[in-house]
Amino acid sequence: MKQISAFFLIFLFSVSAFAEPSPGSVKVAPDVEVPINAYGTNRQKLILWLPSEHGIVSAEHEIAKQLAKHGYTVWIADLFSARFLPNLPSSLNEIPASDVAQLIRAATQKHNKVYLLSSGQGASRALEGARLWQQAKPRRPIAGAILLFPNLYAASPDAGEAPTYLPITDQSHLSIAILQGNLSPWYWQLDELKTRLELGGSPVSSKILTGLRDRFYFRDDALPREIAARNQLAATIDDSIRHLPPLKSRKNP
Repeated sequence: MKQISAFFLIFLFSVSAFAEPSPGSVKVAPDVEVPINAYGTNRQKLILWLPSEHGIVSAEHEIAKQLAKHGYTVWIADLFSARFLPNLPSSLNEIPASDVAQLIRAATQKHNKVYLLSSGQGASRALEGARLWQQAKPRRPIAGAILLFPNLYAASPDAGEAPTYLPITDQSHLSIAILQGNLSPWYWQLDELKTRLELGGSPVSSKILTGLRDRFYFRDDALPREIAARNQLAATIDDSIRHLPPLKSRKNP
């Protein structure tokens, strides 16, 4: 009977570790602490999920639970509320790259492999924070970045015109996986985006998500195929991490 009870308690602990987040925070500046919701207990692999221009959305917590079942710890970092910013695209410009760099520092102190995850315009803030962290020449590198429908453009181009890329596109040195829906307005720029990232020193793999739009996993008007893709997104992210292209070393990241 004692053995059964002990097993039951272990089972309950395992389930609760996946189902409920562990709240915490990371101090990124003298008067700024970033709230963290942590899912999972793996000390080897951590996914640092950074917000897009839409802030943290509820669907990301559900996906984080699934990623924990795939063997990751996931930190959902609320960079917006840390600086009392509204969930607006303009708020991203108010978040310094140093906030992300300090989150990476804290993550690499506790986990052997740290992967960055963001979407939309949040991809630029993730890459800028990674570059700032790399400039400190850390002993433990970032394992890679997963970018969902990334928007690395300085502004939306007019029809028929080539976009202007943000400088970080040419400055990043990370192993990157891009997940891009083919119904996204940025789908037709994917090959050029990959080329720019690769010329800057970032090997890139990409996966086309057929029949999906940007924001597919948290759209109010999600189509049935987008809902199905959302339910499989954790597995898709896991597969992308497993197939990240190797990163070649260079002296000056």
